[in-house]
Amino acid sequence: MTVRLLNRPYKITWFRLFKHSNNKQMETLTLEEILNAIHGILEYKQGLSTKHLKINSISTDSRNIHNGDLFFALKGEHLDGHRFVADAMNGGALGAVISNEIKLDPNYKNFFTIRVKDTTTALGDLARHYRQKLKTKIIGITGSNGKTTTKEMTYHLLSNFGPVAKSKKSFNNFVGVPLTIFEIENRHLYGVLEMGTNAPGEIRRLSEIGAPNVAVIVNISKTHLEGLGSIEGVARAKEEILENLRNGGVFVYNVDNPWCVKIANNFRGKVVGFGFSTQADIIGTNIKKKTDGYTFVINENLEIYVPTPGYHNINNCLASFAICHALGHNIYTLKDALSSFKLPSMRIEPQRIGNITIVNDAYNANPESVRAALQYLNEINTTGRKIFVCGDMLELGNESYQLHREIGETVAQLNIDILWTVGKYALEIAKAAKSSGMPENQIFSFKDVGDISDTEINELKENDLVLIKGSRGMHMEKTADKLKESILKRVPVHNCF
Repeated sequence: MTVRLLNRPYKITWFRLFKHSNNKQMETLTLEEILNAIHGILEYKQGLSTKHLKINSISTDSRNIHNGDLFFALKGEHLDGHRFVADAMNGGALGAVISNEIKLDPNYKNFFTIRVKDTTTALGDLARHYRQKLKTKIIGITGSNGKTTTKEMTYHLLSNFGPVAKSKKSFNNFVGVPLTIFEIENRHLYGVLEMGTNAPGEIRRLSEIGAPNVAVIVNISKTHLEGLGSIEGVARAKEEILENLRNGGVFVYNVDNPWCVKIANNFRGKVVGFGFSTQADIIGTNIKKKTDGYTFVINENLEIYVPTPGYHNINNCLASFAICHALGHNIYTLKDALSSFKLPSMRIEPQRIGNITIVNDAYNANPESVRAALQYLNEINTTGRKIFVCGDMLELGNESYQLHREIGETVAQLNIDILWTVGKYALEIAKAAKSSGMPENQIFSFKDVGDISDTEINELKENDLVLIKGSRGMHMEKTADKLKESILKRVPVHNCF
């Protein structure tokens, strides 16, 4: 089916969203089962016979309604979808799910409304009901880092065995997960869902909606401490994914992560471990760095090539093979399956602008992902200088300053030539790098992206490599855009590719 998704996790902030264009339809739902699933009350049904009414498309975007859609009027921080119910009607929607009072022109015909207590909850309840109708096996993936890359790799591998559906981009919240489920049809053998959290109970709800056959925890580290409190809180939140694992389901976990191991030891069902330890079921060894990626060996016999920079992505690759193994597939048939894989955008995404390389790794940041980025920057071969541009790591609670200082100490120990920091917390990275021995004239700090001027950018030299990292809320990709714009002003067009 065609659905419209939100692009910010956890907080519903806006509704008039872009459309995923396709001609597929979800499995049909009757109005009666919709009412039962969401505990709704049919209020308005002007000129419409609802007795045998069926729905095969769900929307949260009034701008891109298709004839026959059921529109959910979601509430957010800044916009309320109830304002757009009339637009949805004009666009051809058959009905709307609402929780506020709305005024409808009595001249409107062939339209109904369903009243519920909360439209976002109702969206999830309907997705949960719909999922129960599916024969498709669902894979739910969570973790502090690497969820999206693991999801994309898993989709890439499973596509060798039949039709697969997946979450778009990083849609992993109370809106994105339900709308992804509505895109799954019984023709799909598998559906790959990403599940994120920044507060207790969120993954429990997402796993309740998705009811996975395979639950995956890629890793557990200090992320979203503002909402989860501690690393123990992070582990408890991730463990929630197992509470709604289907009977006979499999838990896939990282054997090199002690928190994942602790969860696995307490789990009474089937487990499949992945990692570099001999305790794993899917073991990665003999890792060799190549110009544009890595080769490594799985379980001593299966040599894999993945054209993906970043040593940490080998772990994500092992997770995707472990998922295939958990589903009963022969992984030895997948020898070359990842040779054409490409990372999602803003994950170690290099671009050569003139004579300078910009690596956009700005999708998000937490201590472990920043260390992974630094490892990549430290190991990469370049004839120019290595410049690390780091914005704040957000949602780290009371440990924010200390965790940023630890990153600064790491920067000073590595082969990094220049450090730029952006934000009040990242200033601690600069201070710690200086106190740990990095020369002061190699460190520059800015309050925000807007403070970076052409003066600093013009100090970049031929063959410099600039890696940009920071939390989503810092919008560090704007730094990449700013660098490109400034560099393009000073180089001939034919030197840019």
